[in-house]
Amino acid sequence: MLTPTGVHAQTAARGVELDTEHAARLINMLLATVDSPEGRAAREGCDRSAEQHRAVWLALMTSAATGFLPAAASEVLAESVYACLVDPRSWSPYPDTVEVLTRLHAEGLQLGVVSNIGWDIRLAFEKIRVAELVDSFALSCECGSVKPEPALFQVACAELAVPPERVLFVGDDPIKDGAAARLGMPVYVLPGPRSPDRPRGLAAVLALATS
Repeated sequence: MLTPTGVHAQTAARGVELDTEHAARLINMLLATVDSPEGRAAREGCDRSAEQHRAVWLALMTSAATGFLPAAASEVLAESVYACLVDPRSWSPYPDTVEVLTRLHAEGLQLGVVSNIGWDIRLAFEKIRVAELVDSFALSCECGSVKPEPALFQVACAELAVPPERVLFVGDDPIKDGAAARLGMPVYVLPGPRSPDRPRGLAAVLALATS
């Protein structure tokens, strides 16, 4: 998992000893670099393939660690953090996710996931036992297209065998997710404030999708 203990275990397995307190500081520093304006610019479009995603993230994190660790150790740290990042155990759903997906499925509605992502997130859905509820996973790293490009939305509609105007798209990015409206898809943009321990506002989707 993406925790100091998890990263410590990963670096140790690669021959680098790093205490958990030091690991915690370095994790925060690496992730801050990746999420900085410069990091976001460097990551633009890297979700088109798993290979590209991995290469860009490792380059950013290795560069950030250089100066704090020897070159070889910086590479090991970057690889360790990345391994934890893509671990399904590092991802937890919002409190209202499972209930809403379960209820929508019970209503007989087809469900699809459209995501700009650099790795296979199906295992994260399997971890919380809802993967079988999802009829389509349109992932950018498998399709070679990223939101807001229309292709990724079109893949999902085709796999669901439902025309765009009959698909309610739910997302949290007005630009990337809102682009689904260009294909005629009704779009519901979730509220901006979010916290992993608070409901995401998905209950409103029940009323919209079943009305």
